[in-house]
Amino acid sequence: MNAHVFFDNSNIWGGAQAVRKLNEPKSHWAAFRVYYRNLFQLIERGHKVHEALLAGSVPPSCDPLWEYARHHGYSTDLLRRITTEEGAEAEQGVDEILHLKIANCLLDNDPKDSVLILATGDGAESQFGTGFKSQVTRALNHGWQVQIWSWKPTLNRCFGQLAKANANLSINLLDPYYLSITFLQGGTYYLKRKGANVPHPVAERIVAPLT
Repeated sequence: MNAHVFFDNSNIWGGAQAVRKLNEPKSHWAAFRVYYRNLFQLIERGHKVHEALLAGSVPPSCDPLWEYARHHGYSTDLLRRITTEEGAEAEQGVDEILHLKIANCLLDNDPKDSVLILATGDGAESQFGTGFKSQVTRALNHGWQVQIWSWKPTLNRCFGQLAKANANLSINLLDPYYLSITFLQGGTYYLKRKGANVPHPVAERIVAPLT
């Protein structure tokens, strides 16, 4: 099947960190890495990739990721974070870009022998009335095969409800592949404790083979 892949990096990264806290609670968040080579291979395997888009925000700087994604055939749509009135950084527009590109994909391609692959668990509707749920519903209504890849902690229940109503939608959890798509970068990291930086050593954990 021809695969049309849309990758919500912020959601996948946030879900990975949530699973890290469950699986490796003594690890340090800064030592944690997602091994995108195996992750891309996992969600793409068995398909011929027709188009692929990874959307994310900067900062943080993830230049090696963006470069690897481009080398792997992904186009990358990157938006700068904004500063809110409270002084916090917030993501803006990333999801909406993906919603738009998915809509274009559904309009421009024949669903026959095609599969729409979404790497996200986000089921919320944006302030502009767009959302991954509505795009998945449109795809299913037009005869597309759809696959959702997500971490369990960040998978919105709406996708499970859609899957029960339509056999063309499959839900695939990343959690069983945790050791094959993440690793820990060994070293000494620091924790803020009562105004002081406390050393926090982290043992290296390499990536397990993807099965």
